[in-house]
Amino acid sequence: MKAYARLTRHWAQTAAEMTTIRQDEAALAQLEARYGITLPEEFRDYLSCASPKDEFCTDQFMAWWPMERIRSIPQECGDIENPAVAANAGNYLFFADFAVWCYAWAINCGHDEHRGRVVVIGSSDDRFVADSFGAFVDQYIEDPFSVA
Repeated sequence: MKAYARLTRHWAQTAAEMTTIRQDEAALAQLEARYGITLPEEFRDYLSCASPKDEFCTDQFMAWWPMERIRSIPQECGDIENPAVAANAGNYLFFADFAVWCYAWAINCGHDEHRGRVVVIGSSDDRFVADSFGAFVDQYIEDPFSVA
């Protein structure tokens, strides 16, 4: 089962306040062109098939951002402590946050050695929490605090 399907099943089982929509290829291509990146396949599938509809899509732990809200690290916040992330911060796209941006998650959409990895920004430190969007989803479903 694909990562987005596992996530939407989890949302249904937990009574999350989630309404999702599909994004067409043109919208995905526009997002990629805006940042000069290529979306990792699992993340592309998620946006294509289960993109949050609006700013009010939350589950019991995080707010999942609609595609219009997705921003790069430089657009969304200031300095990043993790040098591996800071070196290519423009390749990372934020897709969700916790408690009105106490901390947030971003995925590397670049083509460096960290491609596809998910980082948490603003927590105790800026660190990688999963090696892929699918791994992030699985960890999140198992224990949301494991990715915080």
